[in-house]
Amino acid sequence: MNSQAVSPLIQALAHLLTRWRGERGWSLREVSERSGLSIPYLSELERARKAPSVDVLEHLARAYGVSLAVLLRELASLLDRSSDSHYHLHPELREILPLLTEAEQGELVRYAHYLRWRRQQPQ
Repeated sequence: MNSQAVSPLIQALAHLLTRWRGERGWSLREVSERSGLSIPYLSELERARKAPSVDVLEHLARAYGVSLAVLLRELASLLDRSSDSHYHLHPELREILPLLTEAEQGELVRYAHYLRWRRQQPQ
């Protein structure tokens, strides 16, 4: 799947799955064992390269100990936040951001603020 053609829903799901797995400290192998889905398929989902069926979403919800409704609400919340943004992320950032820890994302935000500040300084 071309990263520029990836739907916001698939991007939100990739972000959510990566975040949930990171919060729990689970490997892809552990998610695979809990969900019954293959490690390569889970990896593709986390990289926003696959669009899952509702059946797969149910397996993922169960693996993470939540209902399908909770998973869908979380996705809706991410989609609402992304549609409110007034900028578009570079395709590589959309792919990389879900893989970063919160600390790494914070460091990236601080660096972005620095770049903006530096650009505004007189030459």
